[in-house]
Amino acid sequence: MHTFRIITIATGRFDNLTVQHVLNIVRQGLEEDDTWEQFRLYFKKRLTEVLGNSFMCGVDAMGKSFFINVFSSDMKNILIEMVTLKDIAAYTVAGHISKDEHIDSLAIPKSLCEDVRNYIGCTR
Repeated sequence: MHTFRIITIATGRFDNLTVQHVLNIVRQGLEEDDTWEQFRLYFKKRLTEVLGNSFMCGVDAMGKSFFINVFSSDMKNILIEMVTLKDIAAYTVAGHISKDEHIDSLAIPKSLCEDVRNYIGCTR
């Protein structure tokens, strides 16, 4: 299980209650199963149960992080980014490193080294 930072990027013309319903579904889905396939299925099913079938959504995986887009005609979109704390840490560390070979000299877990490599050059 991963720890996520949930960031609401946009809410379109949706009212606060609808946005809160969507965020609650996100949190409940992460508690159920935070793998992309299971979370995506849970989220789509619960969104329809709670808000009706006039809403559509997309759940895209970016590594272990997710990007969620909920939309309905004339309401614009609710955009939510869920970033793992591991991705946030890797991105932050990569911002302080200029070359790939510097990673091995860091006192960080080996499991984080590859994630840091993925972000080098993306932070500038």
